[in-house]
Amino acid sequence: MEKMLKTAAEQYADHEAISALAETVARQWAAYQAKPMGYFDSVELMELDTLVGGKGVNDPELVRTLCEGTSAAIDWLDTNGITLHNVSGFGGASVKRIHRSVNDEGKVVSVGAYMIPLMQKNCEARGVQILLNTTATAILTDDSGAAVGVRGTDTNGSTVTVNAKSIVLATGGFGANLEMVTQYKPELAGFMTTNAAGILGQGIEMAAAVGADTVDMDQIQIHPTVEANTASLITEGLRGDGAILVNANGERFIDEVGTRDVVSAAEIAQPGSFAYLIVDQAMVDASSVIQGYIKKGFTTAGATYEELARALDMDAAVFADTMNAWNGYMEAKNDPDLGRTSFASPLNHGPYYAIKVTPGVHHTMGGVTINASTEVLKADGSVIPGLFAAGEVTGGVHGANRLGGTAVADFVAFGRIAGENAVSYAKAK
Repeated sequence: MEKMLKTAAEQYADHEAISALAETVARQWAAYQAKPMGYFDSVELMELDTLVGGKGVNDPELVRTLCEGTSAAIDWLDTNGITLHNVSGFGGASVKRIHRSVNDEGKVVSVGAYMIPLMQKNCEARGVQILLNTTATAILTDDSGAAVGVRGTDTNGSTVTVNAKSIVLATGGFGANLEMVTQYKPELAGFMTTNAAGILGQGIEMAAAVGADTVDMDQIQIHPTVEANTASLITEGLRGDGAILVNANGERFIDEVGTRDVVSAAEIAQPGSFAYLIVDQAMVDASSVIQGYIKKGFTTAGATYEELARALDMDAAVFADTMNAWNGYMEAKNDPDLGRTSFASPLNHGPYYAIKVTPGVHHTMGGVTINASTEVLKADGSVIPGLFAAGEVTGGVHGANRLGGTAVADFVAFGRIAGENAVSYAKAK
């Protein structure tokens, strides 16, 4: 913790928000050390992690709104039958903070696959009509410029018009629109994407068409663990739970739970620009997610370190040395080679599994400009009446790099604000 605070203070001495947060967290940490009462974390520490991870590009007001809203967001999800109480470490977080879901057997499951059906169920129970296979094409405005509806088309080409007193834009980013990605970041030409096919940025374009400003559009994140053959996302939770990355030579090369941009850059620098993510049977037994990867054919297995190495065509002795050294670091809770500070259990329960991974386009940090009330703003800072936005369609929250796991925190914390304010605005009309 002291090292992290010192680094933040030194690297961002001229960033007022980061400097102030570093001082606050340093005082909190000193008080915690003087009288340990359990696990240390705070809103300010999450803010500091988010701003440092985002290289100070973030809007500090939006970061504070995100971090202050996460605890209440977990409680609110609970009241709607969505339980995220399993906590782990993800890339860029200085402490274990990311909330996940588990099944009835206590095994970790995909948070998206778990949450979305339950959210849909809650909406349907409240009489919310959900139009599937319908593409929104335009935001409708009245003579004053206020948002008053949405126009779209269905799969038959028919026009669909929804009139409304307020609109919440939650259409995601543009990570699957590789033409748009390379428009803003040409060096990402040719990269795979982890995004669903529909994440094309239409929401950003529709908002811009009615006067919305955009921010940080060139801030595009690549994720370091994308399955090399299918572009399927391999969750960061594996590394948070103790998995490691090795290169084609069987050697570790980076702190596996560093920020995604740093880990991705290190991976690209390796022979062949790929790595192997290594887990053991104990991790497999605890995770239905990993079991799913095995069923999909993503893994190569070996009963011993040497057997796995031979299956991967790498030097068996080098790989075994890497694994034995790592297990010692896990036991000692100290990584003298690469400075990792997040530890779990040693990887010493065979058989062992490897997933070949490479970086891919994952998250677009840029989007429409909003304020802390989620109102969409024009370039002059004025509000577009009746138009609210939350989630990856917005910019300013994550800066130059989103921390692992915070997309869920983002859409829940800001989504609640957007929903509440959209309702208040509509009632006042």
